[in-house]
Amino acid sequence: MDINHLRYLVDVAQTKSITLSAKRLFISQQGLSQIMVRLENDLKVPLLNRHRQGVTLTEAGEDVVAKAQEILQKYNELLTTVQFYSQVGPQNLTGKLFISVVPFISSNLLPEVLDLYHKQYPGVEVHVQEKQPDEIIQDINNCDIDIGLFILPEFQFNEQILCCSGTYEKILENEMFAVVASHSPLAKKKKLTKAALYQQPLAIYNFAAYLKIISQMFKDLNRLNILVKTNSVELYKNAILNRQAVGITSSTDTRLLSDDSLVTLPLEESVKMFYGCFIPSSCSISAAAEAFISILKSQVSNLLNRKK
Repeated sequence: MDINHLRYLVDVAQTKSITLSAKRLFISQQGLSQIMVRLENDLKVPLLNRHRQGVTLTEAGEDVVAKAQEILQKYNELLTTVQFYSQVGPQNLTGKLFISVVPFISSNLLPEVLDLYHKQYPGVEVHVQEKQPDEIIQDINNCDIDIGLFILPEFQFNEQILCCSGTYEKILENEMFAVVASHSPLAKKKKLTKAALYQQPLAIYNFAAYLKIISQMFKDLNRLNILVKTNSVELYKNAILNRQAVGITSSTDTRLLSDDSLVTLPLEESVKMFYGCFIPSSCSISAAAEAFISILKSQVSNLLNRKK
């Protein structure tokens, strides 16, 4: 069994499409189908239900994908450990690393990742630019950057993947949820409906990509009682804590959710979000980029563990 075949299976589980995964992975559709059959033969169990519309995981397939993700995480950790003993170790890794990132990521988890990266690889000069998704895809297609960091909502996922000639790797999958003050009466609820949110004052961010998500969730924005619309986390948090507003965000909003005086609530009919990165396919990934992605994955894993 090839470790890459497990990556392919995880990707097919994400896209629910052999065709789409084959494009993302830059292999033929027939070749990917054969690999999936080979995996099923190796494991002696069907992993995929095949339909005209795509594929879904069997019950066994769901268990295998969960274990495959654990194996891939450990494999990445192994590569990071071995790198310390290789000729390209932390102290002699040099060069430049170019990253384009959507604004929401750059203001949350990224600063912590960059600090850790600089401590481990001080010889690498990192350049970061905030850009919109379409601009980042263009940078990837032109091979102008090493890494493009995205948050993709499910309703735009396939469209963005098909526009990009690079390889996409998912790092985190979650859903949008509501955020209220711990002293709010809403904090006692198990979940909130969209109908209930129409009755509440809301705090929302003013990022273009985020506003598209809100527009997708609430078709009639004029009916919303938007109390605060800002890019400032402090103003956003203040509206929730002191003005009884309800925020709508995801677990990557680390600066906001680090406050223990806030409570998160699931939303009915929420939007699924994919946090990940694009790598140009027309040029080989550098050791500096691989090291960065490894640290990013590690920090996301730590974030999830802190939330448990």
